[in-house]
Amino acid sequence: MDRVAMSRNVWARPRWSGAYVAVALLSGAASVSAQNAPAGSDVPAAAAVRQALQEPLAVSPGGAFLRAVLVPGWGHVAIGSHTRGGFYFALEAATAYAFLRTRARLSEARERADLRESVLRARLTTEGVTEPEDIEAALDGDETLSGFRDLVESREGQNEDLVAWGIFLLFLSGADAYVSAHLGRFPEPIQVQVTPVGSDRAEVGLRVRMPRPF
Repeated sequence: MDRVAMSRNVWARPRWSGAYVAVALLSGAASVSAQNAPAGSDVPAAAAVRQALQEPLAVSPGGAFLRAVLVPGWGHVAIGSHTRGGFYFALEAATAYAFLRTRARLSEARERADLRESVLRARLTTEGVTEPEDIEAALDGDETLSGFRDLVESREGQNEDLVAWGIFLLFLSGADAYVSAHLGRFPEPIQVQVTPVGSDRAEVGLRVRMPRPF
């Protein structure tokens, strides 16, 4: 009976010793994690951070893009970026004002050119000039009409440039609002922590909060 009991004890020891080893490893891992964790951090705080990161955004990136395209600065204001929203609003408002002013000047230049051309045609008709080639040559030779035509061409070029610039700003504002909405998932920037570990040593660590999957 003693031999049988001894053999049972011999075969049972590895099982108990394996359990002891597993418990010891888990305890050691827990102690190492507790030592490496930053001061003041605990499981409830980590859970609160995780829950905050999983909360949906107030405005989706697509919604911010559409708002920025529809109304200058609206997309940025919706995500809380008021300074950038004011910047884009002022820039696009200035572009719209310059476009409207250029359109008014273009209309004025066209009216002057048309009026000068009408006066010249009436004068040529009075003088008996009726051939189309002679009329066009006389119109091209008039310095005042040529100046008005050059002014109209210049105003048209400015108008086209402002239209292209306005479209570029529109999509730039929308893209910026879209990216800013995505970056809004990061609640805090990268933090640098320096922890002294001895009289002449220190550990430097970086803390980054990762966003939830899109």
